[in-house]
Amino acid sequence: MKKNLIHDERAVAQKRKIGSEACNLLLGGLIISLLIKQYVFNIPSSQYATELICLFGAFIYIVIRNIIAGNDLYETKNNGKKSVIVSSLVGGLATCVIAGIANYARYGEKYTDGSLFMITLAILFVSGTVVTLFIVSSIYILNQKRQKKIAEELDKEESDVK
Repeated sequence: MKKNLIHDERAVAQKRKIGSEACNLLLGGLIISLLIKQYVFNIPSSQYATELICLFGAFIYIVIRNIIAGNDLYETKNNGKKSVIVSSLVGGLATCVIAGIANYARYGEKYTDGSLFMITLAILFVSGTVVTLFIVSSIYILNQKRQKKIAEELDKEESDVK
């Protein structure tokens, strides 16, 4: 005989929140593990390729699943484009800092004057910002299309009801 259990909505929401937090902690730990393996231990990329694939797979899944579900990733009504630009600048800055530290740790003795290192940092910042802008803009455009499609479907349902 099958039992039909009644689940408390608060308990279900709390369990989902805990699962989401656990996923975020695991992804954060995976990022930290990758950075340590790559920049501290100088392990070849073949040694952490599986972790990198899992990380990108998880991020791609999260983004695609949210877009398909109709969740607005960028609050498009208020500051969606601003969020894209800020995300791109933060991505460029993160690339600059992480790769700059790694470059200095590996090739610090070759930077006899600070100008070459500053040029390297500038190139890293610009390239990181451009790549991040391309990725985030693509996600923003997909999100906008999905939000527009959902709005059209809701308008159609509303007009059919009348």
